[in-house]
Amino acid sequence: MKSALLLAGLTALVLASAPSAAGADADRPRVALSVSPARLALAAPGARTIKLRNDGAEPVIVDVTRRALGPQPAAETWLQVSPARLVLHSGENATLTLRASPPRLAEPGEHHILVLLTTRPLQGGRVSVQVRLGVRIRMVVPGRIVRDAALGGLRLRRSRNALFMFVWVTNRGNVTVPLRGRVTALLLRRGQRLAQLIPRGPHALLPGARAVLALRYGGRGRGLLTAIIRIRLGPGVRAVERRYRVRL
Repeated sequence: MKSALLLAGLTALVLASAPSAAGADADRPRVALSVSPARLALAAPGARTIKLRNDGAEPVIVDVTRRALGPQPAAETWLQVSPARLVLHSGENATLTLRASPPRLAEPGEHHILVLLTTRPLQGGRVSVQVRLGVRIRMVVPGRIVRDAALGGLRLRRSRNALFMFVWVTNRGNVTVPLRGRVTALLLRRGQRLAQLIPRGPHALLPGARAVLALRYGGRGRGLLTAIIRIRLGPGVRAVERRYRVRL
């Protein structure tokens, strides 16, 4: 059994082909399931819908499950999806309703949930391929929004032609922290700018998530240097900055 998982884009589409069948279905894949949108934001309490379509030659059963992506495993229970199981015949469309109902004391901010749509054949069907699509849900619970991050320790790794610096960053707030274009890293020697480094790492951090920023320096500077890493969290929010002493 083969499986596929698609989590990005406005429309997710997975095709699972099999040997050609006779007649009108000769050029059609056995399984072709699409979902739109593949990402959505859902204010809580509230409801949204997503659309499914079976463009394959075979009818399929679609089972719906949920999985929390952040530090709050209980968040998956705050999202109800109906129906939880449906049958899609060839060329048929269906609508799923997603309803966010967090408890009264739910933590404010963003809670990320993955809705998984998994196909299986009808009894006696010819389909031997499993397709799995993922729809990412950003559930927003009203309340006080906290934008905060922390930079951890720095670890060095030397290679023949470069020095690599690795720094942990943690999202301590309750909303996603964008990192792409928000992180700057400078290398100073005796207070003078020696180089600006390009951080590499995730584009964003979910609430409670932790990741590593990687910095590469291939210059000739030696001795005791200072590395400054700064993360801009947004308008009106104080940036996070930390200085590290680095000996090359």
